[in-house]
Amino acid sequence: MAKNDLQIFSKYYDQIYLEMKDYQSESEVVKNIIKQFEKKPSKTLLDVGCGTGEHLNYLSRSFRCKGIDISEKMIETCKAKVPDAEFEIADMIDFNLGEKFDVITCLFSSIGYAETLENLVKTFKNFHNHLSNEGLTLIEPWVFKKDFQKGTISIDTYEDDKTKLVRMGTSKLTRSQWLVYFHYLIGTDGEIRHVHEIHKMLSADYEDYVEAFSVAGYSETRFLKENQWTRSRGLFIATK
Repeated sequence: MAKNDLQIFSKYYDQIYLEMKDYQSESEVVKNIIKQFEKKPSKTLLDVGCGTGEHLNYLSRSFRCKGIDISEKMIETCKAKVPDAEFEIADMIDFNLGEKFDVITCLFSSIGYAETLENLVKTFKNFHNHLSNEGLTLIEPWVFKKDFQKGTISIDTYEDDKTKLVRMGTSKLTRSQWLVYFHYLIGTDGEIRHVHEIHKMLSADYEDYVEAFSVAGYSETRFLKENQWTRSRGLFIATK
């Protein structure tokens, strides 16, 4: 995904997802998992694909945090929302921050934007390079390829005094990618606009993630299959 892609997604991200996700509870679960699996006390945390910073709004109370995202608009939102963390515009595949972290998180299936298996390996190698010895990487995967359901249509709505928003989405699975098509109806200032976006996501299964962690150099990988929170897709925990 290029830096300037998906502008509508970025603009209305909080309006859509703050209605459906409990970021505070999810962050508490993440903190508990870190405590459960860490081999040394964790003090620093990097959130990759941090979106608008909602997880870091809570995680920054327990760790010294940094967040990166490829979206300039989302990083602008983060800086205004979470003054206790640092933020940079960066691509998960090839960022170079010049520092290491005790924990790296990539939540809410942001890893799906790696798009290909080749990029997934590059991304995990990059995470590994930015991780302290015995550090943890927590990945909430994109939907596994085996769980693709043809014909599924999602709908999300938002409304306030100035804006009415409807978003509908559906997916198509190709040999190499999972394509998500979003259509928005946006009502503002007495006008209704229709815009659409295509999200190019990773088409992969559990075994692909495990293989990518291994190739990237991680010494141990676990997968918590049970739902950690609403709409959770499980959680990989890899140790350097």
